[in-house]
Amino acid sequence: MSDVLEARGGAPATCKKVAILGGGISALTTAFELTSQPDWQQSLDITIYQMGWRLGGKCATARGEHMRIEEHGIHGFLGSYYNALPVMRRCYEALGRQPGQPLATFEEAFKPESFVLMWEYIDGKMSRWPFTSPRNDLIPGDLASLAKLQKVEHWVAATADVLDALLDHHASSHSALSLVQSAEWAVGRGLVKAAVAVLQSESVVLHGADSVLWKALDAAWDWVRNAAERLAEGNTELRRLLIVAEFLLAILRGCIKDEVATKGFDQLDDENFSDWLIRHGASVMVASSPMALNTVNLSYQYPKGDTARTALMGAGCYLHWTLRSFAYAGAFAWLFEAGTGETVIAPLYEVLKKRGVKFEFFHKVEGVHLNAQRDAVESVRFGVQARLKNPERGYDPLIDVKGLPAWPGHPKFEQLEEGEALRAGKVDLESYWNGWKPVAQRELRAGRDFDHLVFAISIGAVPYLCKELLEANPAWKHMVEKVTTVQTQTMQLWMNRSTTDMGWDIEFKNPTDTVIGATYLNPLDGQVDFTHLLKWEDWPADSAPQSLWYFSGAMAEYEAPPPFEDTAYPARAYARVQAQCVQYLQASMGPLLPKATTNVISPPGDPMGLDFSVLRTDPARPAEGVQRFNQQFWRANIDPTESYVTSPPGSTAARLKAWGTGFANLSIAGDWIYTGLNVGSVEGAVMGGRLASFAVSGYPALTDIVGFPASQGPV
Repeated sequence: MSDVLEARGGAPATCKKVAILGGGISALTTAFELTSQPDWQQSLDITIYQMGWRLGGKCATARGEHMRIEEHGIHGFLGSYYNALPVMRRCYEALGRQPGQPLATFEEAFKPESFVLMWEYIDGKMSRWPFTSPRNDLIPGDLASLAKLQKVEHWVAATADVLDALLDHHASSHSALSLVQSAEWAVGRGLVKAAVAVLQSESVVLHGADSVLWKALDAAWDWVRNAAERLAEGNTELRRLLIVAEFLLAILRGCIKDEVATKGFDQLDDENFSDWLIRHGASVMVASSPMALNTVNLSYQYPKGDTARTALMGAGCYLHWTLRSFAYAGAFAWLFEAGTGETVIAPLYEVLKKRGVKFEFFHKVEGVHLNAQRDAVESVRFGVQARLKNPERGYDPLIDVKGLPAWPGHPKFEQLEEGEALRAGKVDLESYWNGWKPVAQRELRAGRDFDHLVFAISIGAVPYLCKELLEANPAWKHMVEKVTTVQTQTMQLWMNRSTTDMGWDIEFKNPTDTVIGATYLNPLDGQVDFTHLLKWEDWPADSAPQSLWYFSGAMAEYEAPPPFEDTAYPARAYARVQAQCVQYLQASMGPLLPKATTNVISPPGDPMGLDFSVLRTDPARPAEGVQRFNQQFWRANIDPTESYVTSPPGSTAARLKAWGTGFANLSIAGDWIYTGLNVGSVEGAVMGGRLASFAVSGYPALTDIVGFPASQGPV
């Protein structure tokens, strides 16, 4: 193994000092896997270098006023996160919190979620489309359970299971049909059930247009596309059910026609997702339906973040993600019981710290430099952002919030030599445009300070930090050109009325479900009711908010990112997000929260716009109207390290593998490298970290990294 890795850019078995650049999910996963090996301390010395005062990258969480949770966006795990869920289960086992402590176990930290509120635009208005996915008995993060879902054949069978369960669950949808129509429905239902039965067979071969499977699918397809249209007229629930059926059958037909089980997903990635769906029979209506657009909206697949343009996503990436999303463990999604920083990042940090991994905060990478032969990294240059008053003790980054380790919204100034200057200047050490000058320079040298380097910083920063690598290896330049990123935006609203009081009237089928909105109005097309997080915040009893909502979406590139000397750029971006959020609330809250509008709260008034009196404000700082928004939270994710990685057609082939950097002592990690999934996500970042660990040490085995094609490993 060591010879293979050394030839492919990995580290030899004698590797001692590993330097990991970046502190996001992928960097932490790399360190977690490296330190999960027996006796790792006898062969590895690991240091993580991170700019600023906290870890997490795009998943970083801060605590603001009243200890309110402030995030980069909406976060949660899907039930198909076959790598992230087991990593977090193992993390909580290693964390070893005592019973009764907050979030002591994986089961206490992650809760199942099966409800999604999708939206249709019909007859000139937005129409709610509630969707509850069926649950199953698989356990998230349990290796025995996930072993059943490691092959494409199982993903296809699981998708068929979901289709079958939905049709059974919605049997009452045709209660208003005539006897003749009911008989026709029964025949069609039998055809779909027959196709599902073949798909569920363990011996099914997922290719061949002359197979029994294809003929069974064809019969079901013909009924859904033809007879079903007549049955659904005037029946909204049945029409939506048949849209789902057509969408899932198109996916299943495409898997078989394109022989994905044997040829893989990558072969499809030069084609756009919508073209692929239509090529396999989906109507334009279905290809543009909320069911089909969920994947591209969730992962911000809009060129330059512009939601006014058609989404672009490689068909293979789309199919891989979508197929897996229906092959979930337990529930469609698993939401965090606290903020992302408290539920995911702090536990990983605490485990790694306990294991002996070293952390160097306030280290901003300025450049990665090659040796004279340009075949290995010679040095890494940092700008040291602040000096510790007690270097031997190190930086202690966490605070306690109701017994839960959390991340503050700013550095612990009292631990820093420059603490008071940073406080007075309100310097954002995570911004590339902050104008703060390094207080010192530091250089790591190969052979002295590191034997192997893992670059785990997002691809958006590569053009700034890796100029020599781009010049030396055309594959790096090609990757940066093809694997694009988009800026995103988010807002959080603390409200003084409950969600029910503001008009929510849909009953959940499961006690742990909450509101997750998708395919709503752009650009903030995603919304989640995260009221359950309020218990981890610290509000005065007499003015505590009653609900908490997150909104998130892509952000169009209104202006190209300017030189870092333009320190006014962040303020311009934040002002644009602020204005856009206010306008969004003024124009779109009627359908979502109908009792939160001005026309209901203080009639007569706007029936669509939010009555801003529902926003919680500090009694000591009273505000009226839209000015109440100024006390909420909004964020422009504009920095190179926090832009979202997209998957446009043609990008998969440009992604480098963790061990395929072309430089002998360098591996890469992130959701931007080749993972097999190749979609920006926590799951992709975890896969990237696991692959980087493999590149460094041969652990974990590639066969244990679910979703990574065995054919793509080193040979």
